[in-house]
Amino acid sequence: MRTFTLLIFFIFLFSASCNTDNSSGISRTAKNFDLPSFMDDNNYQLNQFRGKPVIINFWASWCAPCRQEMPFLENVWKAQKKNGLVLLGINVLDDKGEAEDTLKEFGITYLNLYDPEGDIKEKYNLLALPVTYFIDKEGNISKINYGPFLGKDGEKLFNQLLKEIL
Repeated sequence: MRTFTLLIFFIFLFSASCNTDNSSGISRTAKNFDLPSFMDDNNYQLNQFRGKPVIINFWASWCAPCRQEMPFLENVWKAQKKNGLVLLGINVLDDKGEAEDTLKEFGITYLNLYDPEGDIKEKYNLLALPVTYFIDKEGNISKINYGPFLGKDGEKLFNQLLKEIL
């Protein structure tokens, strides 16, 4: 199963471009979900963060670009949590132990949720990883970024998208 998942990931990775989608400029309401956390024994729903800007980053331990951007996301979280930003990592189609090891390896402290069967991945129509959703305080999707935020250009783009939801 894991080999098949990796194969599908790489096929879509090559077909997906690293860009930002603002669709027709019309915000869409982010779909609610209910997922367990790696950090505690609780389940979390997206709707419980209404009124706060939310960034959702979909990732997997076997996704090299996902792993590369994790330290940057952790730094953003540490700098912006005082401003009310909610940063959610959603691990999809992964082995729970490997995902937990990845979180420990990078010292990740922002909330991470577990979607082992890819139900939320399907709900959000994800084709490749990583994908990051920027959601405003009203629960509307402001922007979607396909691909990792790497290097100076990635950081610059991330900060532009972040300003739009803060």
